[in-house]
Amino acid sequence: MTGSIPQEFIKEIIDSSNVVEIIEGYLPLKKKGKDHWGQCPFCDDGKNPSFSVSSLKQFYYCFKCRSTGNVIGFLQEFEGLSFIESVEALASKAGVEIPYQNLTGVREDKEPIFNILRSASDFFEDVLSQESSSKHVQKYIREERNVSGETSRRFSMGYAPKSWNSLTSHLRRKGFSDKLLIKAGLSKVNKEKELYDVFRDRLMFPIKDRKGRVLGFGGRIMNFQDNPKYLNTGDTKVFQKGRELYGLYETLKVRKNLKRIFVVEGYIDVVAMSENHINNSVATLGIATNRFHIQTLLQLVNEIVFCFDGDDAGRGAAWGALKNTLPVIRDGNEIKFLFLPEGEDPASILEKENKQKFEERIKKSLLLSEYFIERLSTAIGSRTIEKKAALASKAMDLLKTMPESSIKKLLEIEVSNITGLNKEDINLLAQSKPVRQKRRVRSKKLTNQENQESAFEEEGLISKTIGALIAYPSLSVEVESVQWIKELQQPEANLLILVIEYFKSDPKGQVADLLTTLDKEAVSFIGTLIVNSPILEKKDSLVFFQDCLRAMRKTNPDLRIKELKLLLKERNLSEEETFELQQHLLSKLDNLEEDNRKLLRHLSQSGS
Repeated sequence: MTGSIPQEFIKEIIDSSNVVEIIEGYLPLKKKGKDHWGQCPFCDDGKNPSFSVSSLKQFYYCFKCRSTGNVIGFLQEFEGLSFIESVEALASKAGVEIPYQNLTGVREDKEPIFNILRSASDFFEDVLSQESSSKHVQKYIREERNVSGETSRRFSMGYAPKSWNSLTSHLRRKGFSDKLLIKAGLSKVNKEKELYDVFRDRLMFPIKDRKGRVLGFGGRIMNFQDNPKYLNTGDTKVFQKGRELYGLYETLKVRKNLKRIFVVEGYIDVVAMSENHINNSVATLGIATNRFHIQTLLQLVNEIVFCFDGDDAGRGAAWGALKNTLPVIRDGNEIKFLFLPEGEDPASILEKENKQKFEERIKKSLLLSEYFIERLSTAIGSRTIEKKAALASKAMDLLKTMPESSIKKLLEIEVSNITGLNKEDINLLAQSKPVRQKRRVRSKKLTNQENQESAFEEEGLISKTIGALIAYPSLSVEVESVQWIKELQQPEANLLILVIEYFKSDPKGQVADLLTTLDKEAVSFIGTLIVNSPILEKKDSLVFFQDCLRAMRKTNPDLRIKELKLLLKERNLSEEETFELQQHLLSKLDNLEEDNRKLLRHLSQSGS
């Protein structure tokens, strides 16, 4: 029986699980000082282990890629388990039973969805190989695309008949419910409340996970008057288009010799490359290559070759891929960009030339650094001083998204060479923006604007406050209200509120428990604070925390004006307080109400 898992049980299973023992079951760790160390499983950290595991704080942290988490986070990131699956795995290891509750909110078992998708895939395959109605599809595959039956079977290609309910009727006969047909993204309901097939008269490409389970489908039209040309399964409990790669399962079948992966644009491209014995290509599902795709691939290989059409659309896709590669690339990674002649794609090129000639093209591909400079130089130019400055500024904006690495240093040198500006000048130029950039960790704003990215500032005042609170959670009682913190502009403010509220609700809560309540980027930032913050003695913690709060309040003009005005009613302000009040009033001069204008005049006259 499954259902929701009580939060108290989740905390208990985290507290009772030894993160060192769990991680040692996956990779060797060596005790050094108070922590355990090993090679990071999430990045290439070379010969010097950068992955630390703290038995005291029950969390792990990589000093290179900043991957951070508790024991649940490790299972999610390493094993690819969901949160619930990770808790279940820990409970099973500990030999305890999970006290599921809220059975009205029972967690849906994904297995029935996998079963119906497997049956749908078998149905499409059978139709393609046996039905007379699919002769035109067989001809298209064999004659127009030069794909053999062996390759077609390797990818489990099939055909969705030109019928409104062939698949629906077939799966109903096999005992699958209408509700499951809809949940799996195979059927929809029309105005008459009758089910009909989502895919009709389409060449079908099953999309599989690493275990070979069918997650969804991509379908290509066979009647060229239909639209859209390609149709994917909508998001379901087991399928999210932005996280999957077509051909990854088939690529992993040759994992023993896998050193490089091609990223192409379409299903047919992957199939055509396999037909020509290039069995290491994947395709995104009709969307731009995102950071998740790249992280997935860099966990498997160190070399990625983006292979796109040489037209504007292809180069646009390549530039988007490059920008998403920069934040995750590490030393040892090799990223290349192979542009085919305009109007050509891998499938069409391989109809004209063999594997050997195609692979010779790789020698002409551009390294990430070459394409980076070429693209910026073409877009901006570098002949005049003004354009060199613009190029340097744009380049540094992109390079700031990268972790520290040799690759980043080499790119900075390349920018310096092409602009004639030394690195110090480029950095100064980059810092001449309204807000100077300090050492930052990329993270999402903890607001409802989930698509808007910001950067946490590790050395800022709010971050120091968070660091003190993590070290001594009991300090949370010093904050009577968080309303004034909500008015602060820094992205760290929302994170501070979450930390305060968490420890207020559970004064005995542990850092490992806190991490479970935060998103991955915030967890990484918390880990960075823990390992980088100076040690704060307990005897100094209260004064330090109160000083931080006072300093933070001073950064909120509206709040500080109110405080100083109340203070002024009780006594004369000090010279420092008077100056501070004047400055806050002056910062709002255009919108000051009359009483505040009078106060400003009074303070100015008093000061003179």
